[in-house]
Amino acid sequence: MSAFTDTNADHVHTFALQMGNLGLSRVTDLLLAMFESGAWREFTDGTGAHRFLPGEYDYFLTQQGVTRDHVMHGVRDVEVKARLEEAMDERRTGEDGYRRRLEDVRRAVPERPGNPIEPFGCSRSEGTLVGVGARPALGRAPRTYRLTGGATTKRPNERLDRTQRMSALIRRLSDLELEQLVTDIAAEQALRSRTRAEADAAPAHIAAN
Repeated sequence: MSAFTDTNADHVHTFALQMGNLGLSRVTDLLLAMFESGAWREFTDGTGAHRFLPGEYDYFLTQQGVTRDHVMHGVRDVEVKARLEEAMDERRTGEDGYRRRLEDVRRAVPERPGNPIEPFGCSRSEGTLVGVGARPALGRAPRTYRLTGGATTKRPNERLDRTQRMSALIRRLSDLELEQLVTDIAAEQALRSRTRAEADAAPAHIAAN
C-alpha cells in the first residue's frame, strides 16, 4: 500500500463522514473539493483497491453513500452541476478510458457494505438493471447548460416566445384539429368583442341614470 493511496483513503474517509453528517449547505463545497482533489480516482482501504475512471464520479459517490437526490437537491448552482456532470455522463458509458458499464465496474471495484455502486444517469438498458429507466445524470438543465456552452438551461423550444410556440404547435395539428381550433378562436374573438362593447357602453348608461 503506497503513501499516495493511503493519503487518498484518508481523504475519502473524511469526505464520506462529512457528507453523512453535514446539512445541505456545505454539499456543494464538499463535492467540488473531492472532485478537484482527484483522491476519488484511486485509493486503498480495508475492503481493497478502488480505481475509478474520469467519467465515474457518480459510481464513486454512491459507493460512499451519496445519492443522486443528495446532489440534485444539495447543489443549486447549475454551473457546478454541469462541471460534475462532465464526470458522470451516462451517454459515454462503455467509452474506453472514460466510463465502464455498471456490471464491469461492480466486478472491478470492491463494494462497501450497504452502499452498492449505482449510476446517477442511465441509458435505457442500464436503467433497467437498477429499476429507474433512462435519465440524464443530474437532470436536463445542467446538460443543456453544457451543450449551449453555458448560454442557457432552456431547451430550444423553450427559447421561443409564446406565439412562436403556438405556431409550431399549430403546424402539427391534424386537419380536424385545425378546424376545431379555428372555430374556438372565432368564438373567443366574438366573446371578447361583446365584452369590450358592454364595457364601453356601461359608463354612458350609468351617466344617463
